[in-house]
Amino acid sequence: MTQHEERTGASSGGSPAMGSREVAAGGTASRPRWWRRPWVVPLVVVVLAFLAIAWPPYLTLDPARSLIVIREDSAVHYPLLVSHIVFGTVALVTVCLQLWPALRRRRPAVHRWSGRLYVFAGALPSAVIAMVITPLSPAPSVGTTLGGVFWLVTTTMGFIRARQRRYRQHRRWMLFSFAFAINIVWGRVFMIVLTMFGIDDPAVFAQIGLTAPWLGWVINVFLVQWWLNRTERREAAPQRPVESS
Repeated sequence: MTQHEERTGASSGGSPAMGSREVAAGGTASRPRWWRRPWVVPLVVVVLAFLAIAWPPYLTLDPARSLIVIREDSAVHYPLLVSHIVFGTVALVTVCLQLWPALRRRRPAVHRWSGRLYVFAGALPSAVIAMVITPLSPAPSVGTTLGGVFWLVTTTMGFIRARQRRYRQHRRWMLFSFAFAINIVWGRVFMIVLTMFGIDDPAVFAQIGLTAPWLGWVINVFLVQWWLNRTERREAAPQRPVESS
């Protein structure tokens, strides 16, 4: 694929992530039906629900209320944790804006600026801090560390490709960045599901805490790759000619 092909649809008013199947005959961009994007509203609901659960213990800035055990011999552990949560919140909110097709299509400037916020005030600082505080945790997770590294790499590559105006590559990298950004939500989802089924064994919850940092981003990467394969096959499929009346 040439860089010219990757830049198709990136002119003013167009969406960099717009696929060829969203362009109807005559070059006019068609608006996909809402039911073709069934994941947008559930994504926002899940993110807001997660933030509503995660934030309250930290609003008082009391280390004793932290959901994560704070090391008493480290003066920076709690401030770094709160900073990670603040930057992570920016990342989760702005990534929802980034994946909102109508916003990309109708307000490309908002899409660009929310993307910059996602990169520089969300993903990059949150990922770096996550890797710094992981060794301070009582049970350091290799899965969390790798997730942070992959989040850094995919976000950086996505930003570079956007600056190069290679928008198809930008779309791919940023979708994988999203996969790592939303990884933190899976642990809460697993625990809520267990609670709904009446499972309250501390050993089970502890195992979930060890598994979620790995399983979360593995599931997300698989789903993103499936989505890319699905959409790229649809875009590559020959379109039926429009019959004139």
